[in-house]
Parts: sequence; C-alpha cells; structure tokens
Amino acid sequence: MGAPKGHLPYNKNGEGGVQKKYTAEFIEKEAVALEAWMKLPSSIYFKRFAFDRGYSYKRLGEFAKSNQRFADTFMRVKEWQEIRLAEGGLKEEFNGGFCKFVMHNACGWSDKQETKLTGDAQNPLAFVLAENDGSSKDLVNGHDE
Repeated sequence: MGAPKGHLPYNKNGEGGVQKKYTAEFIEKEAVALEAWMKLPSSIYFKRFAFDRGYSYKRLGEFAKSNQRFADTFMRVKEWQEIRLAEGGLKEEFNGGFCKFVMHNACGWSDKQETKLTGDAQNPLAFVLAENDGSSKDLVNGHDE
C-alpha cells in the first residue's frame, strides 16, 4: 500500500513519511554523554544510562550499528562495566553472588571446567580402558595396588 494522498512516500532511509527521531547528530551527542556517564563514580550498569535518557537500552545497539563512534564507545562501556563489576566484587564493594550472576548473564563468564576428551570415534571406550590400563580387573579380583 502506498502513502496516503498528499503524504511523502515511505522508504527505508527515513526520508519522507515518519520523521527520524534519532539523527546522526543526536547519536554523536549520546556517544559523548555515554563517555561522560561512564566516568561518574555512581555509574555501574549501562542500561541505567539509556533509562535515564528516556529510551530503551536496545537503542544503544541500534545506535552502535549506525554510528562508528557510538559503536566504539559502547564496546568500551561494556568492557568497563565488566571490569567495574569484577573489581567491585573482589573488593567486596558489591555482593559477590550478584556480581557472579551478572557476569554469567551479561558478560558471558562461566565457572564450569571443561575437559577435553580424546579417543577413537570407532571405539569410544578406548580412552577409559587405556586410562585404567588393566587395573580395573584388580578391583574385581579384590587386589588393591
């Protein structure tokens, strides 16, 4: 369906139709504001920045896609947040359990140990047998070495 009579045509570039709210100039100013916000001692969580500025934190990703300066700033803020939480947790400035929760969910940290297994795909139990090296029969026979 086309635009209503007398209305400018809609397009993907934001020309005509509905006016773009977030201009390139606006996003540049937000990059500067985000950098300044990061330096405040009370700042911890970048989602608060977006909330206080009156838009969803999801806009930050949209801004980063459309503006290289904002993308660089946003990446630094994410790294800064991770550092702030890790150091705050180590110094017991923040609750350690909650820091761990945020690190798992927001920063991709993991506390599980991964063991790499190697072996023969045709004989998957070969690595177990090689590891035991025949000593399992002694367990059955009652010998303890």
